[in-house]
Amino acid sequence: MNTIAPPAVPRWKTALNMIINPGEVVKNQMTKVPWPYSLMVSGLSFTLFFLQTGLDMMRTGQTGVPTVILMTMLGLLYGTAGIALLAVMVWALSQAAERGLTMEWAISTFALGYSATFVYALSGLIFSLAFGWKTAVAFGVTGVLWALRPTMYTIKQMSGERVAFSIAMTTLCGAILLIGWALLGRFGG
Repeated sequence: MNTIAPPAVPRWKTALNMIINPGEVVKNQMTKVPWPYSLMVSGLSFTLFFLQTGLDMMRTGQTGVPTVILMTMLGLLYGTAGIALLAVMVWALSQAAERGLTMEWAISTFALGYSATFVYALSGLIFSLAFGWKTAVAFGVTGVLWALRPTMYTIKQMSGERVAFSIAMTTLCGAILLIGWALLGRFGG
């Protein structure tokens, strides 16, 4: 009997689907997405977001080019190591291992949730460079907020559908990310 395997969904489509339908991606597609790919998405997202922040600060005379470069590198670190640490923390607190979800799955799913952040950060950088606009808050923060929906679906899956826990942890994760961004922005200024 010949069976034809369904075609594999390209990773970039999975990333875009994470924006549109995160619940379906979290439940059915994340086992096929390697964590390094997902961390690349979140890493680039926060790199561009922090670059926008540095450019905004440079436009207002608060900082110079070396600090913009430093903030950009901090964004890369924040979007890779920071997101991975956040994912591991939530994975442990949600007792996801008891549900057969690995730490690698948690990191990959958490990080790919920042696909919308990447789209917003890239758009913001384009507007920043083309028109000289200050875009970190309008585009960067909005992108992080858009990532909260996939984050909630991920936490819900990890916690065994515990809604109150998922909402509380999603709120905590969003707060940690935005407060961290604000503190790092003060460092640059």
